[in-house]
Amino acid sequence: MSRSAILDYVGRKAGMDYFSLRMHHELCNLGIENTLYTNFSENSDAAIRQVFSWEAGPRSRWSATLGYVAGILRTFQGIRRQKSQHFIFHYFKGGLREALVLELARWHGQHIHLLVHDVESLDTASLSNGLGGGMAKILRRWILHHTCDHAYTFSQVAADELLQHEPALRERLTVLHHGHFLDLPRPTPSREQAMQELQIEEGTVTLLFFGQIKASKGLEILLQAMESVQDPRLRLIIAGQSRDFDLEGALAQWTSPETRSRIRLMNRYIRDEERDSLFKACDAVVLPYHRIYNSGVLMMALSYGRLVIASDLPANREILEHPGLGLLFATGQASDLSEQIRRILHTEPPKTTDNHPSSYLIKHHSWLSLCQKIADKM
Repeated sequence: MSRSAILDYVGRKAGMDYFSLRMHHELCNLGIENTLYTNFSENSDAAIRQVFSWEAGPRSRWSATLGYVAGILRTFQGIRRQKSQHFIFHYFKGGLREALVLELARWHGQHIHLLVHDVESLDTASLSNGLGGGMAKILRRWILHHTCDHAYTFSQVAADELLQHEPALRERLTVLHHGHFLDLPRPTPSREQAMQELQIEEGTVTLLFFGQIKASKGLEILLQAMESVQDPRLRLIIAGQSRDFDLEGALAQWTSPETRSRIRLMNRYIRDEERDSLFKACDAVVLPYHRIYNSGVLMMALSYGRLVIASDLPANREILEHPGLGLLFATGQASDLSEQIRRILHTEPPKTTDNHPSSYLIKHHSWLSLCQKIADKM
């Protein structure tokens, strides 16, 4: 029997727990003895091990570093005890920390599987210790050329771009389709109850921007569109923590006081119960991203049966060009996004998808299919 270990140090801090849990369960269903090392645990599954501490509030850099190192040491202690053979690593950037962890995995005799989530950061990463972007690129190349046994992306466009940087990966690269979240919606609250809970009035049209707020997410484009569409029925909820984006500054720059009165800010960590209500109560989820290679929020919105309005980036088009799943607008063009918003304001019945896209998601975005492709490389 193959034994594997998933290392997910992000976990519940940024919603990666949804991804890692489903991958863990499907690997187990395929007969692989898998252990998930992360920042949460579940009483029902001893193979989900909390090795990293997690707090919703900010931590000092020193405290965060110590917590990360302690978690890595606990992970490899578990790997030795479980006699794991395959190391599955969520790979977001090509820095010194990642290189050291992967070399440690190699030292433990692991076959390394890299889940490459963000191709852009692998090309533009810089190290904060003064070595600079050049050293980051050297480390990235070392990782991709010599450390990993197999790499995976979650869209064809991500694979194509990664191969431009690292053509030697061609025989060791597989495209996966991000799994769906059809099991996330809870029986309660209903949509009507969720609207009451969030104090959303009947007759309004509520847009949702959900997830970590970063400069690459294009929130300023959505704010400009909100300013352009002066319809008293229109509402916007922004739910998620700011990372490298000045939210208050953007609001002051791009919106008038009247528009800001129609925008609700939830600039913080969003609990699972709140997420459930937000997706049920909203009419459409907006993804105005400047650059993206895959999106868990897109999968989540479709899993809740919400209409998606997204920038026409290739990774979004791969999914949303299927009929009935969403609307696309020209990337970076607030005027085009405004037109799509006006379109749903004047659509009857308004806003949500007529047919829940579950059949499409089950066929094209199953976790079993994703994990089978990983298992085939073990």
